Amino acid sequence: MTKKVPTVRAAGAVLWRATEPEKVEIALVHRPRYDDWTLPKGKIEPYEHDLAAAYREVLEETGVKAIFGPELGEIEYEAEGVDKKVRFWSARAHEYTQRVDDGEVDEVRWLAPTEARALLTYELDQRVLNSFLTIGTGTNALILLRHCKAIKRSAWDGDDDDRPLDAKGARQAARLVDIYRAYADVELHSSDATRSQQSLQPLVRERQSALITEPSVSEYGFKRDKVPARAKVLDLITLDRTVLLCSHRPVLPTLLEYALEDSRFKTPAENLEPGAAWIVHSRSGVVTQVDYLEAPPTPPSVETD
Repeated sequence: MTKKVPTVRAAGAVLWRATEPEKVEIALVHRPRYDDWTLPKGKIEPYEHDLAAAYREVLEETGVKAIFGPELGEIEYEAEGVDKKVRFWSARAHEYTQRVDDGEVDEVRWLAPTEARALLTYELDQRVLNSFLTIGTGTNALILLRHCKAIKRSAWDGDDDDRPLDAKGARQAARLVDIYRAYADVELHSSDATRSQQSLQPLVRERQSALITEPSVSEYGFKRDKVPARAKVLDLITLDRTVLLCSHRPVLPTLLEYALEDSRFKTPAENLEPGAAWIVHSRSGVVTQVDYLEAPPTPPSVETD
């Protein structure tokens, strides 16, 4: 019996830049090994988060540090007898660096969407580009993050607001840095509970940015009075920048309801696991899409923590 080869997982983006109002250019890469034109993408490394991989591959293949936007979906295909699955995002060019020539890509070309669609070698890439054009640009993100894994309530004798992350949670927090590098200037907000603030400390240190505490979205503050939390969410979603708000499992579904209350979207059924997030994309305060972003993957050797 022939052993089935595991599916190869990859991630990438439709990388774009504005050329003038209402007009954009799309980056395509040429791979000499295949003599094809494709969207920047590449294989996800073991225990690498999909979004972190997409950011890294875009940077490696184009030399561009991008700010990521809405997710565009997945494509599946077979290449050289191997099943491949590629997850894509929209990504706006933010900072240009010197691309390292590793032999995989020998040319990056910026083109108008119609020209890019015509040059793309594969129909599946054309479909991803069409998804990008349908969703459009000019969105901002409100990231609703559940804090990383904390010490169990039953194992903690002190005030619950003081309950810290456990060993696995601390590792998850450290790995959030690679994931949220895809958002260049994210503004960091957290409930005033220790476990929420600890979840964002690696991001605070890397970015040398402030951490804004929000007592209204702690479990205690939210249970006492929900009105300030609703006002906070409705304020944050109208800001013209990316905002990350770290809170708690019992609180986050209602915070998402507040963000979606004037939209056609319904609150997703699944609960967030520790370290996972909902990404609420909006344009001028109007929600356009809600994405689910998985928690940082943890190697099997430490899963028992």
